[in-house]
Amino acid sequence: MKNMYIIISFMLLAICSFGQKKPTEKPPTQKEMQDMMKEMQQGMDEISEEDKKMMDSMGIKMPNIKALQKTVSGVSDKQLKQAWEEANRIVPVKDAARISSISKAPLTSATIEKYLSTTHEKIMSRLSPEVRSKGEEIYKYLKAEYPSNTPVGNTAAGLWLMGKPALALYLMGQACIENSEDPNMLNNYAAMLTMCGAEELAIPVLNNLNNQFPKNSTILNNIGQAWFGLGEMAKAETYLDSTIRIYGYHPQANLSKSAIEESKGNSKGAIEAVKRSVKGGYSMEKANKLEKLGYKLTPDDIPWNESMPQDALGLDKFTWPQRPIKVDFSAKLEEKWDKFNEICSKEISVLKLKASQLETEMGSITEDRMNSIMAASKQGGYISPYPKLAFKAMAKLSYLVQDKDGSDYFSYKTNNEALLNSLKQIEELETKLEHDEAKINEEFKDLFGEGKSNPYEAHCADQNAVRNNFLASANALLDESYNSYLKHLKRKINDYVYYYQYTQWPEVFEVIKINVKIQWLSVISGQRVYFKNIGGSCDQVKVKDATGSPKLQEFDDVHCMYHSELSTPVGTIRTDCSRITSTLDLKFVKLGLKQDMNKNTFSEQFMNCTVEVGAGVAFGEKNLGPIKAEAAVGGSIAVEIDRSGITDVILKGAAGVSVGTNVINDGSEAAGVNVGVQTKDGSASDVGAIKDLQLEAGVKGQISLISGKSSVGLTGILEKK
Repeated sequence: MKNMYIIISFMLLAICSFGQKKPTEKPPTQKEMQDMMKEMQQGMDEISEEDKKMMDSMGIKMPNIKALQKTVSGVSDKQLKQAWEEANRIVPVKDAARISSISKAPLTSATIEKYLSTTHEKIMSRLSPEVRSKGEEIYKYLKAEYPSNTPVGNTAAGLWLMGKPALALYLMGQACIENSEDPNMLNNYAAMLTMCGAEELAIPVLNNLNNQFPKNSTILNNIGQAWFGLGEMAKAETYLDSTIRIYGYHPQANLSKSAIEESKGNSKGAIEAVKRSVKGGYSMEKANKLEKLGYKLTPDDIPWNESMPQDALGLDKFTWPQRPIKVDFSAKLEEKWDKFNEICSKEISVLKLKASQLETEMGSITEDRMNSIMAASKQGGYISPYPKLAFKAMAKLSYLVQDKDGSDYFSYKTNNEALLNSLKQIEELETKLEHDEAKINEEFKDLFGEGKSNPYEAHCADQNAVRNNFLASANALLDESYNSYLKHLKRKINDYVYYYQYTQWPEVFEVIKINVKIQWLSVISGQRVYFKNIGGSCDQVKVKDATGSPKLQEFDDVHCMYHSELSTPVGTIRTDCSRITSTLDLKFVKLGLKQDMNKNTFSEQFMNCTVEVGAGVAFGEKNLGPIKAEAAVGGSIAVEIDRSGITDVILKGAAGVSVGTNVINDGSEAAGVNVGVQTKDGSASDVGAIKDLQLEAGVKGQISLISGKSSVGLTGILEKK
């Protein structure tokens, strides 16, 4: 039936893709399936050979309709209905056989080691010989390298984090057998068992931990997820609700809770649960789930802990010559404006040359990336065309560049109209100036000449007075209009730069920065200014230059201020704004592991999980169990994972908070992590935002796995086929 489910799912997806039809809301009959396949074949026949070749080069394979028709022809309507129900299932079917196999006797300190050994033997029988061989090789290396067993458990968790669940499961099983008293390793092993399809083996271990560490949200969630995977919704909901009461924004408990609510027909409850889950960690899967339920995420729904700098490029530092308000300074200021425009023009030429070079480099890198994406697609893999964390940034910050409510366009239009209106008023002022000067000349024309009074000073004073009046009025209008226009432009440039810093690759962002610099210099050097000379009958007096020669300020360097580095025994995961870079430790490269952590290695294993990483338990400290999702462990990192890999990285920090709890040393409850808050009007607060966080989770650090909603249709690596 699982093979039939996969076939039906593929056919419905393909039919919707080719025919642009919505997914069917009732199970199709065999006749309807045959009709849909004929329609799909007709659509495929209309695709040109050239387009087919292009699709093939991109790894898009055309479905074999004849083979599908042959398969469906031998399937009854009843089987089709069963397959359709399986494809549209929201929560797993209750698995009575696996539930009945769960040991009724609670595990004790005397029996847990034997249980773990028996469980590990069962796991070994379901893992491939290659995994067992490589796992044993890594295990022997670690035991020879480290005297403690903790690095083995952390290596297993690191392998899980980096997309190698089978190896992780093997190592964690070995580590737990040797140290069955470590609650964090036991929790991680149980979480791995759950997410790989062996929930019935995980529950006794989790129940034992729950007795030792009551009200630990990680353990409660993991029990709830195990019962969810077994289809026992009543028990699952009990534990998930307990988890959510402890931490309202629990990313995994809320996501599974949403599925339960949806299965009951409670769409509103399902939506609210997913929204709470997003607060704990973002993923495209959650966003898509909400859209399917009829809700679209808003920026306010998405947490964001990177505050926006008010002037990232340092545009406020830029100055230009004053506009003259008196004729005495007009000529000198005109020289300054000419020099300023010349300097800007030279800098623009330099920037354009640099932009051309960067665009060439960007094109080469982009081409290599596209080739990698296409190569991965041909092999059934997936490489994201955007940085891993860009999707969250797009959802959170899109309002900065999209102007959905039209406020930015309105502001631009208003400022542009104000500038045009100023120029129109200045035209009227120029007309008045011409009239006033003509009138003055008319009044004085008979007073100049041989034997006449020749009142040069009076004529000069009258001329300069009307010209000063013009300059003061005209340039004041321009000052006001340009100040408002440039204020709007500065905000838009800062919005633009901030958005693309988090949504684009570094080489693309460098080109964007150059282009906005060119835009800024072009605008400030293109400002209108009015000049008027001293009256012709005036003595030309030298004006002292009190302001010096104009010079161009330098742009500030825009660079990512928010970094985290998580070091595991296996390798390092570094985040820089939108980017995630994973580096495999050289020791493990030599052991035959490949650098493929950024690829989709989780797709058929499980749906979701959160990995919490923080400080380890020091010698003599009481072990408080696995790290909780709501806890900030002095400095900790939470990594959100779904089938596409890492989807979010959340930095946490709260002074005085102990491992495994959200209670501060003085007994009060931690209020949560202070983060930078981005507001729509462009303002931001930066209260306690974490800009740098490095965690070493090798020998001493602690890594806790928080399991998520198990797969409904696809099989885990341990689930019996």
